[in-house]
Amino acid sequence: MKNTLALTLAVALALGASFTATTSAQDAGKVDFEKQILPILKESCFKCHEKEHEDNGKMKKPKGGLRLDGAAVIIKGGKEYPDENVVAGKPDASWLVKTMLLPDTDDMAMPPEGKGDRITPANIDLIKKWITEGASFGAWKGVE
Repeated sequence: MKNTLALTLAVALALGASFTATTSAQDAGKVDFEKQILPILKESCFKCHEKEHEDNGKMKKPKGGLRLDGAAVIIKGGKEYPDENVVAGKPDASWLVKTMLLPDTDDMAMPPEGKGDRITPANIDLIKKWITEGASFGAWKGVE
């Protein structure tokens, strides 16, 4: 009985370790929103697309009604493209990506000229990968 219990316990531990290693290996390639995407948005987008706030005595509203400082509002979108800002699994249908890919001369190109550096192709690819993987925010909620 002792040997059977010990063998069962050993097999269970081995299977558990194997499952954990496999799960970790699978998750290792996934884009982490907080570590990889959020810093891009903070650097390139928050200046114009954050919750309404006072700045030097003036109320600043998010441009185009689009906020990118919270998970729910990123998905919700803005006035112009309310349901297409981020389409989980479909980066080419996501307005967030479309505006980043527009040429500098386009009025809808983001970020616009004079409002910061354009997002690098590598970072756009990372955002596209995040959207392709399902646009998960993990535990991040951001500003409500």
